[in-house]
Amino acid sequence: MRPGLRTLLLEAQTFLNGKKYPQASEKVQLANAVADKTPYEDYILSRIALSIAIAEDDAPSANKLLEQILTLNAKGAWLKTEETLPLMHAVGITNYRSKDYAQAAQWMDRNVQAGGEDPALKNVRINAFLLAGNMQRGSDLLNEEIAAAEQAKKPPAQNHLEMLAQARNNLKDTAGYTRALEMLVLHYPSKDHWRSLMNRLWARSDLASRLQLGLFRLAFFNSTPEESTDYSEYVDFAQKGGFSGEALSAFDQGAAAGLLGSSEAHKKLRAKLVLENEQDRKNLAADTAAALKKPDGFALFNIGLNLVGMKQFDKGLELMEKGIAKGIPRRPEDARLRLGAAYAQAGQADKAIQTLATVSGPEGLTELAR
Repeated sequence: MRPGLRTLLLEAQTFLNGKKYPQASEKVQLANAVADKTPYEDYILSRIALSIAIAEDDAPSANKLLEQILTLNAKGAWLKTEETLPLMHAVGITNYRSKDYAQAAQWMDRNVQAGGEDPALKNVRINAFLLAGNMQRGSDLLNEEIAAAEQAKKPPAQNHLEMLAQARNNLKDTAGYTRALEMLVLHYPSKDHWRSLMNRLWARSDLASRLQLGLFRLAFFNSTPEESTDYSEYVDFAQKGGFSGEALSAFDQGAAAGLLGSSEAHKKLRAKLVLENEQDRKNLAADTAAALKKPDGFALFNIGLNLVGMKQFDKGLELMEKGIAKGIPRRPEDARLRLGAAYAQAGQADKAIQTLATVSGPEGLTELAR
């Protein structure tokens, strides 16, 4: 390098080190005016100018300068491939700070394609694509990270699952959104995550009315109810389904939460539920004997399910199992769903998982079981 040009660039570097960026830029401009520079001199000049651009968050200049450096280096080979990675990273971050997310994502992509493996950079790359509005590309990258975690026998990062859920929701991909929520409640079962999943299931246009009581059971099992209507609707569904013990239990939970029981109508409702519950208990032996004589297990199964609602898990599960063994004539998969839920309520997680894994069907059945 020629002495005069070397002096200008050394002075620029000194100002840069002292964070005197305007003075450093003046020296770079003077160096730029030097005629007939060699490729190597252009390369060194561009490196210093790039450092100034990054320090000043001048993303457009940083983009142009790094492209120049890479072009010059393609011939001169002054930088090894791994030495270009920090430059791409820095320019990508400069664009990110300048809110040019599409350009930031592009530089992060080039970094990774050139061999970059910095986890922090990969996260910024994902964010950049999402903030740039490229939900599909962001989702694809998130799925790659999630798959890598699963392959390593590790839970996917919570923020990755949350971002994936948001991205798939923005893309109006109902199945993808639901699946991301399911993974969140599997690995990070908070009330908010469960509530989001419950709301998604309730929003299904094809949700069968016969499965709605199952949704209430799932919501209550995971402690997501917050409003009085959550309790009153559950009570109503359980009562109409003939499960007096379950209806009374749901009512009492709502009363304990301070959301039911204060009005005269609520007091009358509870009195009615108590009466129905007592009647079911009185008739239990006779109803069970009659159910055992029937050709199928439907009535026996429902008696068992009612007992589970009364917290009589051992007897209730026994009758439900006998009912299924005897045969459920219509929608046996619904019975297996309810048996799996009953196992979960009774604290028998292994049996619940094993049973629910056998359940699938339309109208929300597969999703509810999963």
